[in-house]
Amino acid sequence: MKITQIDKLITNIYPIKNQATWDESGFRYLVDKSTEATGVFICLDLTKEVINAAHKAEINFIISHHPIFLKNKEAKPTKYEQEMLKLLKEYKISLASYHTNVDKSPLGLNMYVAKQLNLHQIKNISGSGIVTGRINFSYKPKVFASTIKNTFDLERIIYTSKDQVRNIAICAGSGFHELKENLEKLKGTDLFVTGDVKWHDWQFAKLHNMNVMDVGHDLENVFIDIITEIINTNVNLLKVQNIRNKQEIKIVI
Repeated sequence: MKITQIDKLITNIYPIKNQATWDESGFRYLVDKSTEATGVFICLDLTKEVINAAHKAEINFIISHHPIFLKNKEAKPTKYEQEMLKLLKEYKISLASYHTNVDKSPLGLNMYVAKQLNLHQIKNISGSGIVTGRINFSYKPKVFASTIKNTFDLERIIYTSKDQVRNIAICAGSGFHELKENLEKLKGTDLFVTGDVKWHDWQFAKLHNMNVMDVGHDLENVFIDIITEIINTNVNLLKVQNIRNKQEIKIVI
């Protein structure tokens, strides 16, 4: 199957037109439209490690969640980005990214997370990517945090409140801005699960009586599972490999 056909397979489910206005999803580097895929390497972020691993495995198509190499002519790529682009060209590896077109989809990351957590009465908050649902019984955040940590192999979780939680809203990645924009639609939510929560975000949540759980960015590794499932279901005899993000824990004394 051609690389462009695999791209079409994914974008039929997650159309690029649905990405955020600031996003740069789609092909970031395409060697040739007629190139047959020797395999697919899936990751959250493009790094030299990813490129070298794909090259070693003789895979010529990398799919990342987070885009790189902006199309804006005024934006100059960093030295590291230039070095990665040089490697892609040298090894003849194409790169595509599927970011907010997946994040905001009713079939995207948050829906996948909600199902893995066995939430009930799952609903999408239209246009935001936020997914809401209920757990069977009310738990303290500590118990629910343990469930998320074990289900998705996360390193650290930060949360507020000792209240019991049952009604959950999920927005993987840096999703606090979606909470602010959809606060009225999330009335009755006991806990908002996201990542990269800043100091002023915690204050905003406290002001609006919203319990928040910061699970970091590693929850987005489910992107790898989603894309792998699409490819394995629709493409035969194709090598599919990945590298999962793992937060580096730094200890300061």
